[in-house]
Amino acid sequence: MPDDARRLFDAACYDIGFGATIASPLAPARAPAAALLLSREWAIPDLEQRVTEAIEASYEPTWDRARGEFTWGMGLGESHPRGQFNAFLAAAEASSRGSWSTLSASPLPPCAQVVGVDFPAVALSRAEWSGDTLHVTIVPLVEQPDQQTEFSVVGLEPGRGWNVVGAAGAYASATADGVKIVANMVASSFSVSAR
Repeated sequence: MPDDARRLFDAACYDIGFGATIASPLAPARAPAAALLLSREWAIPDLEQRVTEAIEASYEPTWDRARGEFTWGMGLGESHPRGQFNAFLAAAEASSRGSWSTLSASPLPPCAQVVGVDFPAVALSRAEWSGDTLHVTIVPLVEQPDQQTEFSVVGLEPGRGWNVVGAAGAYASATADGVKIVANMVASSFSVSAR
């Protein structure tokens, strides 16, 4: 019931003080992340901007490039970021107008998935399809040029050949349901496409 949900959201924003101004610092909570996600979902740009500014000022957004992780400390001074708080904030960051409504309205169409990444030894900072080409950026925790890492892309049309372009020593081989990609343990960006 989208109309009812919107009315409840508006009332909750009013109740927690997310009106014309938002007082900072915010207390550690999931509500600001939910407000950010839903302001994007329902295209409420003024609220989205205010919540984004309050989150950035309060929750210690941190990019740990050595580990390949982006997290929020939430102002808690803890050695490890809180999972639930970070999960809600990551969902809010990944959302766009109508994405949650679309997700709940129908099943996701079948799509290729990257699996088997050797995290945390290797992280993917990019795995994005553009047409029939997968653009990948790998970021190893520790570069080891003489070592290799591998991961797979499943859910692809079987029997196709694949090429890797842009990374020395990287190659792809067809599997029963996709492609296995092997690359050196160095930070690199490359593309994988069907022959």
